[in-house]
Amino acid sequence: MNDAFTPAQREKLRAVAAAKLGTTPEGLRAAFEKGGLKGVSAALSPQQAQKAKALASDGQVEQLLADPAIQRLLIQLLGQ
Repeated sequence: MNDAFTPAQREKLRAVAAAKLGTTPEGLRAAFEKGGLKGVSAALSPQQAQKAKALASDGQVEQLLADPAIQRLLIQLLGQ
């Protein structure tokens, strides 16, 4: 993904994702830095981890986040 998001937007996105996953933004960041999407999935329930693994294995997440239209939508949703 390119740098389409500002640091503030990335922090807000991380906070929203962390809340949905039942963790903290710092915990989410640490898990991602340690193991990428696989590190994040380790903190999920078995059902959530299976869904995340399926998405990550075929590159859907990266393709979605690289799409400028998706980036604009996320920015709008985050109120930035």
